[in-house]
Amino acid sequence: MIEDIQKIMSELADDSDTIIVNPGTLEELKRSGVPFNTVPPPTIDQLFAKRKQNAFLRIVQLPSLPQGPPPAVQALYQEIRECIFFGLNGAAITMSAILIEFVLKHTTFIKEAGGYQNADTRDWDQFENMELFHAINRAKRAGVLDAEMAKRIDSFRKTIRNPYSHYNIKMITYGVIAQKVKQVNTTTGVVTEVDLAAKDHPMIQAQVKPWVDEHKVMAVFAFADEVVKYLLPQIQT
Repeated sequence: MIEDIQKIMSELADDSDTIIVNPGTLEELKRSGVPFNTVPPPTIDQLFAKRKQNAFLRIVQLPSLPQGPPPAVQALYQEIRECIFFGLNGAAITMSAILIEFVLKHTTFIKEAGGYQNADTRDWDQFENMELFHAINRAKRAGVLDAEMAKRIDSFRKTIRNPYSHYNIKMITYGVIAQKVKQVNTTTGVVTEVDLAAKDHPMIQAQVKPWVDEHKVMAVFAFADEVVKYLLPQIQT
């Protein structure tokens, strides 16, 4: 039986790029004598070569900096860009949400003060711990957000910002279905082909999240850039 399982898994592995094994099952198979080869992680040179290739593909798709951004905004843009260059798409999405929140609060703070020349840094303290939901309402009252943009940012808060900030991986990967997955019963050796919804299978959520991040990151950063370029001109005149 060990030889059968070994043969089945070897044949399936030749035609697969991802294998997911329950840790308990893996230990059982090892104790039964099924051999497993350890694949070494990529070297630093291999990793950087891949990231460099990704950076050249992405750089032409990135938005330009807004005109005359405050230093903190410029730093956030640069951090997001570097995350995207190095394939850290989940981090780039989280940082894009931070960019929106910071610029929203900053714009409201300066608008309420009547311009940079009148701003008192002590008044900024109240914004530091303000939840994004309250910051959106504060910005509306200050006149820096119209109803449509407020609605869009609030939708972003619920669908992107909160799930990524709290690492709600089930929500992030909801709707993803791994199709035609070959599933092996290690007791009987029976192989079945199934579709697995990420929402129902925590074991595959970590596998599909990088794919979700990669497909979302550019749209998320583009939205953050749109919000910044909508807000900052209101306090630069």
